[in-house]
Amino acid sequence: MAQFGAKCPMFAPFKTEPAAALPAYDTAVTVGALVSANLTVNLASGELYADDALKEQLSEFASGTVALETDDMTDAVAKVIYGATGDSGSTGELKFNKGDTAPYGGFGYYKVLMRDGQKVYKGCFYPKVRAALGNDNAATRGNSITFGTTPTTLTVFACNTGDWRITKEFTGDGAEASALAWLKEKLAVAGG
Repeated sequence: MAQFGAKCPMFAPFKTEPAAALPAYDTAVTVGALVSANLTVNLASGELYADDALKEQLSEFASGTVALETDDMTDAVAKVIYGATGDSGSTGELKFNKGDTAPYGGFGYYKVLMRDGQKVYKGCFYPKVRAALGNDNAATRGNSITFGTTPTTLTVFACNTGDWRITKEFTGDGAEASALAWLKEKLAVAGG
């Protein structure tokens, strides 16, 4: 299997988080065009030694992070993802305040794989994440052009059902459209 593409990063803030079901989401936003999404999983683990030998070993999901890079992020999207404050007046300013609290939400995208010469579209959905603002860099234009991207770090939590990641593979005719429809369904996007 070889991975060679990824598209359509979407985020939707929580509407509710039921005790025994996946969260329900508010209006989803497309974060930008996906450059990269790199998952790091943090495990809680333990070992029991008895009679001079390893008798038990256990590793369980504790948390994770998705290092997300997009080509751009509009102020309207930043307001949703980071909990920044929009201007209620006519200035059109977006204010980032030290008291801002990023909301919990769902996040997903799909990636493109090649398996035995056939394209496979794999949806990746994280039912509970919280975003942290990445660094913002700027550079003057010289004799060559270097494009910048927008980094965001998403902390991945297990939701109340214990689920922290859900994936699904799609193949054949219409596989990409099916992967996108699945992602929209997970985030309750109107019009599927």
